[in-house]
Amino acid sequence: MALATATMRAATAAMRGARRFSTTRDYDIVLFGATGFAGRLAAEYALRAHPSKRIAFAGRDAAKLEALKASLDSDADVIVADAADAADVARVAAAATVVASTAGPYAKFGSPLFGACAAGGTHYCDITGEAQWIALMAHEHDGAAKASGATLVPASGFDSVPSDLGCQLAVRRHVDVHGAAPTRVDNYVTKMRGAFQGGTIDTVVNEITNPTPRPPTPSLEGVAKTKIDWAKGRPFGTVALGGTTRHLSPFIMAGANCPVVRRSNAALNYADGLIYSESMALPSLKAAVTNAAALGVGGAMLRFAPTRNLLRSRGMLPESGAGPSRAKMLRGSYAMSFVTTGANGETTVTRWNGAGDPSCISTTVFLVETAVALAEGAAAAPGVLTPASALGAPLLARLRGATWGEGGDAPVITVDHGEA
Repeated sequence: MALATATMRAATAAMRGARRFSTTRDYDIVLFGATGFAGRLAAEYALRAHPSKRIAFAGRDAAKLEALKASLDSDADVIVADAADAADVARVAAAATVVASTAGPYAKFGSPLFGACAAGGTHYCDITGEAQWIALMAHEHDGAAKASGATLVPASGFDSVPSDLGCQLAVRRHVDVHGAAPTRVDNYVTKMRGAFQGGTIDTVVNEITNPTPRPPTPSLEGVAKTKIDWAKGRPFGTVALGGTTRHLSPFIMAGANCPVVRRSNAALNYADGLIYSESMALPSLKAAVTNAAALGVGGAMLRFAPTRNLLRSRGMLPESGAGPSRAKMLRGSYAMSFVTTGANGETTVTRWNGAGDPSCISTTVFLVETAVALAEGAAAAPGVLTPASALGAPLLARLRGATWGEGGDAPVITVDHGEA
């Protein structure tokens, strides 16, 4: 941790020096970590969906960066930079209006770049689900970001855009229908069809084996304003959705998403004293118990190197830089139902449906559209913010109009309202 802190301080100093000699930004968006699995998808989507933007690819391997350019038939500039090198990250931050990073695990590789962007007035977004790291970065860099005018939006992938924007939208719908904010929002994940990529597994393993320390004053988490109902996803509970009884089970991403929702409510104050939960709502008790058991056993096996290696040797875990096939990504999908409940038991439902693999296609689109919104000046304020508190409605509008552009033009997300 001491080394990381020293590196961040050096990056901050180098960043300040670099900005004295630069009055313009060379690029609208720099994709940092572009040669990884998620980075390649982000580069592909960004070039296809936003050809007018000045985009550069950054990473530590020049040959891989050039190969990426060739595979995409792109003339984008490349920036060779190591995430652990203070001068490198300062140079990347100084060149960009926005840095969009896929270079995780972020607790291992992301802190110097985050600090450089906060100090240098460079907007930033990433796809981390590392809740403790986000809390630490907010604690350490929120003041610098506000002073420099930078807006930093971690958790801009599947973790945690649907949960964050979905909850915000559901609360607003409840207010429109019932005239007051709800007392609780329960997010039920009713469908999840997708596959992990190697970077996600690396992040989970890093957090399990080398957890990020909790910041000394986690005031930005808004603990008093929003209570997380962690027990909601325990097996054997049921809920009626769309006239069908569904069985509850833990949602693997709840630990990443719930703190983001809590920080948004702290910043936006849309429902004081809100209770929020996330859980899977599956069609059978067997499916619910199987999901819970898989999470428990899988987490235990990831904790130890011998069992991790066993899983990899049997093809059950993707290697770093690997992920599902293109065809499998396109077949993926997910669905969430946000059920709001008021003080007198009145309810509304907001449904968020996603097309494409959530950890690949959705994450790619969410990250790039967040970066474009930041580049176009849509951020509500500087600081270390959440997708909802930084961009909210402008980001939702962008996502509603976004398509992956391959294998059909179906919207990446659709959102509607209805009955529970």
